[in-house]
Amino acid sequence: MSEDNSNAGGAADERIPINGAVVISTNESKMEAYLCITEERDGGDPVTFKDITEEVSAYGITHEVSLDEAKTLLEEKRYGKKVVISRGVKAVNGRDGRIDYLFETTNELVPKKGKLGEVDYKDLGLVRNIIEGELIAIIYHPDEGVPGVNVFGQELSPIAGKEMKYAVGPGTVINDEETEIKAAISGNLVWQKGSFAVEETLVIKENVDVSTGNIDFIGDVLIKGNVAENFTVKSKKTVTINGTVTGATVIADGNIIINLGSVNSDLIAKGDIKLGFCESSKIECQGSFSSQSIIAGEVFCGGTINLTQGRGVVFGGKHIAIGGFTANIIGTESYTKTQITLGNSAVLTEEKLELTNKIKDLEERTKKLLQVAEVLQEQKKNTGQLPADREAMLTTAIRSRFTFQREVKVLTGRIAEIEKELDSAGDQYIIVHKDLWPGVTVRIGSELLIVDRHLTKVMIGKDDEGHLAYLPFTVKGKAQ
Repeated sequence: MSEDNSNAGGAADERIPINGAVVISTNESKMEAYLCITEERDGGDPVTFKDITEEVSAYGITHEVSLDEAKTLLEEKRYGKKVVISRGVKAVNGRDGRIDYLFETTNELVPKKGKLGEVDYKDLGLVRNIIEGELIAIIYHPDEGVPGVNVFGQELSPIAGKEMKYAVGPGTVINDEETEIKAAISGNLVWQKGSFAVEETLVIKENVDVSTGNIDFIGDVLIKGNVAENFTVKSKKTVTINGTVTGATVIADGNIIINLGSVNSDLIAKGDIKLGFCESSKIECQGSFSSQSIIAGEVFCGGTINLTQGRGVVFGGKHIAIGGFTANIIGTESYTKTQITLGNSAVLTEEKLELTNKIKDLEERTKKLLQVAEVLQEQKKNTGQLPADREAMLTTAIRSRFTFQREVKVLTGRIAEIEKELDSAGDQYIIVHKDLWPGVTVRIGSELLIVDRHLTKVMIGKDDEGHLAYLPFTVKGKAQ
């Protein structure tokens, strides 16, 4: 009985061995693979590292498998602990194309601020000067992106970037690679209709005033209205103004054309200046000057002054023409003081006066140095030797005296050149088509003539003896 009970108990305690196992799983996106191991039981076989490698291979995990942590689990018998054995690489979607503009994409007028925060209400940013070849924008084209891969080694396709829409405006150019937009010409950079354009001529549709601010442009300027008081217009080329310029300044490297006229303004041009009328203005041009009238003010003209259109009158002020002077009427019946100079005699005469005064100053200083040198040399003769400071003073006095004398020689030579140039200005004429009135002073070269009577159709030039005289109008052809 007892034997039977013993056999019965042995059968009940008999257990099935359970081997340790390798469990592999992935997340839903298949971008991570995990591994854990289970403990053997009831005499089953434990997991070996070989079991791990075989299970990973059988499961199909191929991308950058790392079993270091799995090995640690095995060695430390950390059963049920899940570790990552592989991570996939996400696909990188392509970047969309884009365009980076190097200038503000707006034409908004805003007063410019200085470094200290001061605001210039006459600089509103209306003009954005740009030179040919200057970079306007950089274009970045879209890319395809970078493929990814999951833990099973399967490639993941990226989403390609989208093209950027852009336009190339007038006066701009895009390179062959379509990566850069540059200015094709020099001019004013404007934003219009979704792109930048370069305008070779700056057109002001109305007036230059508080609504526009000052103008400083590298190209031609066309102003359809007026230029208001205390405003400035500058151009590297030609300025054309349909209206008037009043109490303003216009400067051009080319020509200045004002269809109406100038009042109490400063006009400076490297080319020609042409006005409807000119009143109490200061004019300076290297080319020719023409107007229907000049009233007071000052005109300096590197070419010829021509007042034969319209009334063609000049009275008041001081006016210099290097080339020649022609007018219908010079002066007034009321004998308004008017000074006309031909050639650069006025400039040369002023230079001669400055040089003469400088020579007088140098001669006076030379005289004083000579006196100092004589005193010191006498002391040296009597004592045999001068103190160091007085010896240095003597040396300086002698050297300075010779330096001044050399400078006087140079200045004297220049004065001789000026006098020769003044005397040679004999083939220039002032031509009066209608009336020449008393009160007019004429200078040609070093000669001066004060008009003392009313004359008509006359020319003023040098006679055979080199003096200024009234000449018959019939020599007009020769004068021109």
